[in-house]
Amino acid sequence: MENERLIKENLELKKENEKLRRIIEKQKLMEEQMILEEKNFELKEIIEHNKTDNIYDNALDVEANIEEKESAEVISLLNRSEKRIKVLESLEKESKIPKQISKDINDTSYNISKYLKTLKEYKLVVCLNENDKRYRYYKITDKGKKYLDIIKNQ
Repeated sequence: MENERLIKENLELKKENEKLRRIIEKQKLMEEQMILEEKNFELKEIIEHNKTDNIYDNALDVEANIEEKESAEVISLLNRSEKRIKVLESLEKESKIPKQISKDINDTSYNISKYLKTLKEYKLVVCLNENDKRYRYYKITDKGKKYLDIIKNQ
């Protein structure tokens, strides 16, 4: 009887967990959409403001504006977490698996996986063997090296 109750509770918790996961995914998509809409709005304003300017110059300005905003986002992301910076530093000289990084920076493998996921979303690291379930090797990207240098030299 007790086992049946536990099984039922477990199933209910799994359903609730899946429901919450979908809500979180939906929120992430909505946040991404808001960021894209904001960028589109800014680009439209730039285009409207610079209609009389040279088209080539406008394209360069828009690209620079986007790069500047992206740069600010990445620097902010890294400045909010010393551990993310340490993960990048750990990968600076060689590719590693999360367990090795965990030992380097003295943090749990669970947290390392979260840091790597975020860094991967910003294209600061890349997984070299994405299809493997275990022993995934991560490498810092050129973009990751660039921002790590910026952070170190602040």
